Amino acid sequence: MTNLFFNGRLPRWLGFDRGPCVAIGGRATIHQAQLYTSSGRCTSFLPGYRIVSDLATDESFSNLAGGPSDRRFSRWYCSDLKNWLVGKYKRLAA
Repeated sequence: MTNLFFNGRLPRWLGFDRGPCVAIGGRATIHQAQLYTSSGRCTSFLPGYRIVSDLATDESFSNLAGGPSDRRFSRWYCSDLKNWLVGKYKRLAA
């Protein structure tokens, strides 16, 4: 996961870039993922937000790549990356 603005130009110890991450799944699976080259640049297709819900209940399960903050020095930056990588969901209930 490379920061789009800095494009891997900063030292890794600053923590803007994460990975390498193993992408599970393919184009026809629940966890869709695809790596490809576009305009000479290696890029990927992965769902950043996943949600599973049964409309017969008042709950759903969600998962967010990284975390709820896009601020690098926030404690919530990439706080949920491990859960997203393995497909672990949080329960949301009304």
